[in-house]
Amino acid sequence: MNSVVVVGAGPAGLSCAWELRRAGHEVEVLEAGVRSGGRTRSEIRNGFTLESGPTRFDSGDHNLRAIAWKLGIGDRLREIPSGGEVVLRDGRFQRADFDSPTTWVLSQLLSAGAKARLLTLAAEFALIWRKLERQHPERAAELDGENLSSALDRMVGRECLDNYMAPYFARRFGCAPEQLSRAFGWTALRSEFGGVRRQILKGGVGVLTDRLAEEIPLRLGCEVECIETETDGARVHYRRDGLAGWVMADAVVVALPGCEVAALCPKLTPGERGFFEQIHYTREITASLMFERAPRTLSFDTASFPRSAAMGLAALAVEHRKPGFAPPGAGLLRATLATRATDRLWEATDSEIADFVDRELARTPVGHLVPQDCAISRTDPMHPIFHPGYLTSLIRFRRRIDRSPRLFFAGDYLVGPNLESALTSGLRAAAEIPGVRVAQRGRG
Repeated sequence: MNSVVVVGAGPAGLSCAWELRRAGHEVEVLEAGVRSGGRTRSEIRNGFTLESGPTRFDSGDHNLRAIAWKLGIGDRLREIPSGGEVVLRDGRFQRADFDSPTTWVLSQLLSAGAKARLLTLAAEFALIWRKLERQHPERAAELDGENLSSALDRMVGRECLDNYMAPYFARRFGCAPEQLSRAFGWTALRSEFGGVRRQILKGGVGVLTDRLAEEIPLRLGCEVECIETETDGARVHYRRDGLAGWVMADAVVVALPGCEVAALCPKLTPGERGFFEQIHYTREITASLMFERAPRTLSFDTASFPRSAAMGLAALAVEHRKPGFAPPGAGLLRATLATRATDRLWEATDSEIADFVDRELARTPVGHLVPQDCAISRTDPMHPIFHPGYLTSLIRFRRRIDRSPRLFFAGDYLVGPNLESALTSGLRAAAEIPGVRVAQRGRG
């Protein structure tokens, strides 16, 4: 049996600690916040389910589904009735469902020439389909050197890039195609083409992280200041309620956003430090709009807004289409701000952001709406950015020979920017832990 300290109680840290406990190890999780879940949280407010971070998953997320059933909440899994996706073009919402060929043929989003060019992309996918595996993105590393924007422009043309592809990546990952690699883009699109079914957890995805947290020893309010590896163990220094404390164990799993790791681990090897220092994340502002009566004109699941529309929003999700997310007859919308608006309004008040969202929606077919309540969520960091060259550096990191002893890592930056990938990274980190001993503890 090993004693293991896990730093961070997000999905990666919780799944790692849960798996270690199941394997018989002595585990403790330290979390700086006042509750667990990291970027994956759900809140019930006046009968509405409000989510921070990931809001859905799909039938291909096998680890998430397996963990849910083992935790006794598998019966909360629900499929989302499909209302489809739309994109704003020329002042109107046009259908844009990847998984519906008929919709694509009939959609007015793209011209006939642009639709024909999509066959080029289909031919490319036929050649490399098996390399595009979401849980093993490194298998597509041969495509990692090219910018996604230039690849899409070359293969499907500027019209398709601007009016569908760019809005899709902004909505799902908070990034422009210019920021991403072709390898990441192709892998993400493969999951859309794969015919998966959209699913939710009744009560929100935070139900999953809350149940994981109930299964493990967890100390909240512990702000870790330094993680040091020594010959006799790994020591974690933290501060809690103004008091300094430490805990020493056989191993430490750092389950924090990759951009935070280097600052806490002074004894990283040069190769490890170089990897962590090139990790960057997006940040996100969302507004959840609650209505006594659901707006009747919204017949879609999600709307995206291309850059050509000059909108301050990236996406609008109709959350009340999810079973149990709103009281009967009530409405719930979730608006995500575009990157520039997020940067400009990051320090704004909640009421200023709510007014901004209302003005932006009034410029669309949605029109001016009067919610009974509005909840603003700010998340920083949000999504890791899989930029050109990132997968190449990830492969070097995984294959490194010079490693920090007793130190292991978990996080979505090791697999992909979604909940399933975060959980998977935690399970993989747990599988790397060997050995035996009982943890010691100092003050705090």
